[in-house]
Amino acid sequence: MQIKLKTLTPLWTGGVGGKSNRVQETGIIGSLRWWYEAIVRGLGGRAGPLPSDTSQEPRKFDTDAYQNALRAGQTKEIALESGLKSLGAVEYLFGTTGWARLFRLRSLNAPRVPLHFRTTVEMNKSWLGRIFGGKEEQNYSIDHLEVIHGDLSFNLTCRRYDKEYVLGQLAFLLRFIAAYGNIGAKPQHGFGQVEVTSLPDEMASVTITSGLQTLQNQLTNREWRETGLTPNTPYNINSFFHHTYMLTESAIHCFTTPDNHFGSPNKQDEKDYIPCAFDLRYKGDNNLGFRRWLKEEKGWTESDDPNKLGPLDELMGPRSQWKNSSGRTVGIDDELRTASRVCFGMPIRAEKGYRVVIFGFAPSAIISVNDLSNLCEAYMQRFNVSQVQKTFGKDLLAPYLKGDTV
Repeated sequence: MQIKLKTLTPLWTGGVGGKSNRVQETGIIGSLRWWYEAIVRGLGGRAGPLPSDTSQEPRKFDTDAYQNALRAGQTKEIALESGLKSLGAVEYLFGTTGWARLFRLRSLNAPRVPLHFRTTVEMNKSWLGRIFGGKEEQNYSIDHLEVIHGDLSFNLTCRRYDKEYVLGQLAFLLRFIAAYGNIGAKPQHGFGQVEVTSLPDEMASVTITSGLQTLQNQLTNREWRETGLTPNTPYNINSFFHHTYMLTESAIHCFTTPDNHFGSPNKQDEKDYIPCAFDLRYKGDNNLGFRRWLKEEKGWTESDDPNKLGPLDELMGPRSQWKNSSGRTVGIDDELRTASRVCFGMPIRAEKGYRVVIFGFAPSAIISVNDLSNLCEAYMQRFNVSQVQKTFGKDLLAPYLKGDTV
């Protein structure tokens, strides 16, 4: 079977030397799994231990229960169910020790374009060059680097086991990501916004609503709900928000001037997408930058201790290095490095101007999802937005949750 996607902004899946000039199927599948975990957590399902939690081992297929059932004369189908009781919805679909993933993806084509950015601050070019070009590149140049962008096709192969469920969940997951998320790495830089252009007939009728209902039934019927403490992570769809803004071309004119282009000259005239997410999210000219705005106008604090994060660091990611009170350059401890919980998309050309999305997960110990949504909306008023569409993960899940879970 074949799945077709169209990238609205370039795709970043990583690779040798940190470059992203080919589709890494493992990166795509890892991204799908990450979003699926957040959705499963939101529905109260078991989603496996967090990578930072070394006290728990990943869930494994219970081989002993499977073998014992077979020795007791049970059919293979019943024996499999005995082994599957130890898993959760994520491991069931994406695999774990003793249980193979229920599908395979193979990229058929990977159209490439030069990597480039738009920024209103000259210093940002050095930073972007260092992050994306690597320290081994002369002057942190990115002129020769490429990323995936265009029409993508994948071959999808399913195992024979529970094929209808697998196809339905993958269709639901792809539609959810196209509507509210991204595929691949570096969403905080605006990479990986996609639309689904074609699905096989067996998947075409699946919607986000029907997919959530099927998943909720699976969690209940297989008793895969979380019975202990919910993992302490903001990456739970109940903590998720998504905004869509419409901006005029004049609102982003500052990014499209020739001097603000960084990267291959071949992309100097690119207008379908404007890769300026770093300025929108972090720091740009004329007080641009959500992180800067939170600090300078809203009083959010960041830590000057390399071994500690402040509220601003927790939400928007810590600075990599800075000068302390003695004038010495210090850097954040590697174990504390974390990506921004708030992601700004690249402006994408629409019928009247440009469409910009913001999505993220609110760390409950710092801020509620409603308050974080309001802050993003207040910040975006500097662009004189004419329209905003807001979606909350808790509202998407509300029909499938009982009691006061939401």
